[in-house]
Amino acid sequence: MLLQTRLPGGQLPRRLANLTRLALPMETTFLVITDLSPAVHRAAYFAALLARAVGGCLVLVPVEQPLPPTAEMGLLGVPLEYYHQEHRTTASALAELAALLPAPTHLERGVVSLEAALDDLTGRWHPQLLVLSLATEHDVLDHLLLNQALPVLREAGLPLLLVPETAAQNPHLPRVIAVAADGDAFQLTSPARALQRLLASWPADFYLVHVARPDEPAANFRQIEEAVFDSGLLPAQGRCRTYQVQHQPFGAGIVQAALDVQADLLVLPVRPRTLVANVVGCGVAAQVSRTCPVPMLLLPTVEVAEARPEADMQQVVWAPV
Repeated sequence: MLLQTRLPGGQLPRRLANLTRLALPMETTFLVITDLSPAVHRAAYFAALLARAVGGCLVLVPVEQPLPPTAEMGLLGVPLEYYHQEHRTTASALAELAALLPAPTHLERGVVSLEAALDDLTGRWHPQLLVLSLATEHDVLDHLLLNQALPVLREAGLPLLLVPETAAQNPHLPRVIAVAADGDAFQLTSPARALQRLLASWPADFYLVHVARPDEPAANFRQIEEAVFDSGLLPAQGRCRTYQVQHQPFGAGIVQAALDVQADLLVLPVRPRTLVANVVGCGVAAQVSRTCPVPMLLLPTVEVAEARPEADMQQVVWAPV
């Protein structure tokens, strides 16, 4: 689901280059895109638990509706006083939410276009993670994810934490983490590598989960482990169990594997693939995000150093391992 643009000659996009330069020791900051729904409150609380584990903080960024049309535009508009009152109500509700969260929390002014606001937000907060809640039925945040967050992440290369509405009602630090992997080598973006300290802070058991077609032999988990540890996703001294499920399609298999090992977090390194897959919403990450009942951490990757035709480097789309 994460889109990434790579320019000719391997040059990094401007936002990703900025984040790379900012990968210095500093307070861990998570941007949480919010509205006033209970699902978003739960996502913010879960993100706050993760941030507290590494001494970090949250920044709540409320989603706003565009300014209503006015009579001067020849349209029947909503009175501006109603619009301003809605702003005040939202600000008050977010302040109450911030007071309840277990990590230091800052309030940002509302945004209508995440894409337009991200340069300013990343320049001031240097976030390591973007957090979004997913509703069972499509709502304004799902619309934001599909229409604004993905183009933004294409350029920023930021990790993305998706928290479904069906996630645990009482969030806690992850205890069992499933990492989807296929054995092919991959390299995390700089912002994704910066989250290794976060993963290491959790008192969790890790499972490397692999999805094979029903007619495939057992996976070579030694190769899978080498690819994951060589990427820096998990600490070199860490240990993890392995689990394979034979399933088609792969998206459903990843979700099934996470459920089988009773994971409370699913980590998906996401690779550059063809552009069409996620534009039409049929990429594996899109499939997983629609059905996975536990939070999902999407870690964008870059191509490992190998010769590729220049045409293939023009524009690619993130799809899971």
